[in-house]
Amino acid sequence: MGGLIPGDDLTEPAVRVTGGQVRDTVRAAGEEMTLTRSKKFRRAAPLVPLALLLLLTQWTLPAGAGTPIKTGKYKGSTTQAAVTDAFRKIAFTVKKGKVTITTEPSVARDFCVSTPVFTLDGPSSKKLGRGRAFTLTRTFLGKKIDKIHGSFVSSTEIQGYAIYHYSQQDLCSGGKSKVNFTAKHK
Repeated sequence: MGGLIPGDDLTEPAVRVTGGQVRDTVRAAGEEMTLTRSKKFRRAAPLVPLALLLLLTQWTLPAGAGTPIKTGKYKGSTTQAAVTDAFRKIAFTVKKGKVTITTEPSVARDFCVSTPVFTLDGPSSKKLGRGRAFTLTRTFLGKKIDKIHGSFVSSTEIQGYAIYHYSQQDLCSGGKSKVNFTAKHK
């Protein structure tokens, strides 16, 4: 079974319908060429963008994600016993994939206590990276860098560590001190 379906105007080619194939006849520079496409392909072609969209949305979720990270305020403290509870507090604000430190903890080394580094000139912020993690850094002296690193272990909890450097003084030796912290969504 076959038939000829003429084009609507002179610029459209005539189409021959035979069996399960669609044949387009194209004329160019006096030569006639026949292009063949399967009807199954023509029916499935509109579904290809939808399938690609579904695949891409599955792969764009953050690493380690099961549930999205909650935006808002996160409050917690460090685990260092040498500093009183009031000065061990740490707080972050999470909004649109950006983490901002709002309260910085005090970290001790021997008899010295750190001063604010990351909140001295206003809050520091950083975008979340792969693995739902962030790192805030400030140069202490030369190649020595103070750092606060955290990562989301669940949609409502941040765990991480803070590293502060100290120069040698009467009350403490020079070096660095590292403390762990945990902050939860409030």
